Amino acid sequence: MTTLDPPGSAHLAADQAAIPILVFCAEARCVWANTQAEEWLGLSIRHMRKGRFGILSPACAHLADIIEQACGTRRTVVALGRMLGGDGPFDVHARWSDEHEQLILSVLPHQEVGAKASEAPALGFGRMLAHELKNPLASVRGAAQLIRRETDMEGARDLARLIIQDVDRITRLADHWSRVGDIQLGPRSEINLNLLAVSAMDSLHRADTATRGVMRDNFDPSLPVIAGDPDLLMQAVLNLLQNAFDAVRTDPSAEIVVETRFDAGPKSRTGGNPTPLVLSVRDNGPGIPETLGSGIFTPFVTTKPAGEGLGLAFSARIAALHEGQIDFESQAGRTVFNIRLPIARKDPK
Repeated sequence: MTTLDPPGSAHLAADQAAIPILVFCAEARCVWANTQAEEWLGLSIRHMRKGRFGILSPACAHLADIIEQACGTRRTVVALGRMLGGDGPFDVHARWSDEHEQLILSVLPHQEVGAKASEAPALGFGRMLAHELKNPLASVRGAAQLIRRETDMEGARDLARLIIQDVDRITRLADHWSRVGDIQLGPRSEINLNLLAVSAMDSLHRADTATRGVMRDNFDPSLPVIAGDPDLLMQAVLNLLQNAFDAVRTDPSAEIVVETRFDAGPKSRTGGNPTPLVLSVRDNGPGIPETLGSGIFTPFVTTKPAGEGLGLAFSARIAALHEGQIDFESQAGRTVFNIRLPIARKDPK
């Protein structure tokens, strides 16, 4: 049975909240709104219930896109820094409830998503995740070592060696989280972005053979090296590749292009720091919903039906630790994520 508005004490709390809160049924029709929402929109709940919510006012029209996306996908959608009918910016949280088959929409004053703000929700989760990962990782590594030791097949030994390498890399990443709850740079070394991209593509091919034939590369062979943590950068690239593949997985014409290049254009700076070395991952999937905007890099914001919303936040943090950045462009049929990094500094002699 569908619940059309908050029950009991929850109803009272929502009605007295200092922010606008609205409830929508699965068909994206408004079924309840608190007093703050009525005053903010200048509309009574009786008026909001009568017809299509999106045609009631400019603010309703902007909210309707978020509401319809969340109801249509049965997923929570977060839109940050939105101008709603000329007012704003606001942060809009559209939280889908499977239990009640309804959407609860909250509208809050916008808060800048700086480094600390975007990372805070992930800190406790990071410690928990690291703890939960370590036992199964140790088990997988032990099994791979046994295969490598006992088998007479050269190919199997090679695969076991690759499994051990990947498990060790993931374990080191888990150690980063378990120590401090946030990631920090490990030992730096010189890294060739082309070789890093090849290693990431190979790792994804091993994890999912369906990725073979979908990816192609376009590398600049003359790129200078960068200085960084190879485990973290590898994971950042893997996250982008996995996201791209998830976007095109069911498309028979799926294509992912991994490109490296030197770019000295206007986007190639992080503050006063030049970041001309670019690794791009481009796919021909449906694109990222406009409602997410830059919030796509916020922990727990995701477009995936079964996603946790940590991959891009993790990758953005890794880029920032390397004095770089991640940006993206997206439209239907073309989405590009760019990791921009500085050239390795030469030690003064």
